[in-house]
Amino acid sequence: MPWLPLYLTESDASVLFDLLTQDPEIAFLVPDGPRRWRAVRTISAKCTERVGLWHVPSGPLPLLPAAHGNPIQQVQDPWLGWTEERTGANPNTPYFGAGHPGVFWLNLRTTGRDHGSCCGFSSFEWIGNHYKVIGNASAPSTEVWWKSLRRRVARLSRKVPRQQLSSSLPPEVFAFPSAYLLLEAGGIADANP
Repeated sequence: MPWLPLYLTESDASVLFDLLTQDPEIAFLVPDGPRRWRAVRTISAKCTERVGLWHVPSGPLPLLPAAHGNPIQQVQDPWLGWTEERTGANPNTPYFGAGHPGVFWLNLRTTGRDHGSCCGFSSFEWIGNHYKVIGNASAPSTEVWWKSLRRRVARLSRKVPRQQLSSSLPPEVFAFPSAYLLLEAGGIADANP
């Protein structure tokens, strides 16, 4: 499944959220009351650890019925909000089943979890075309958007090995400028998300 690993500080997260809020194809999926969610164009980088990003051109969001086996509906107007009939294991995120190809997830961890870590390990994740074989493929425009996100992140960051610049591991994590400065000064970042 497509994944985009990141090292970010709080100031780097603000840069990332500015990039996302300026993108007309993206909406953030935020809480709007108990079991309620809605799509919004802007969000604060400090308000969440995991946030759903809906690629609006991908089409409607599914609304899963309370009972398994009943037909899946569509969220009528994500901008006005909806109430989940079936929730997932994490009550802090909206649930669309095993994976909806029009939704990306940003896991934001700007502070380290490991002892002495200079920054956390953030990431974007996406189900991509994992369920294409059963008829749940992503829209071509969503694949294009994912590739464009990767290019934009690459322009704003430097690819580094996990944990520290002196590591013998291959570069795989995109370190944004402030996080990179901490690594350049000898800091050690989290090894895992």
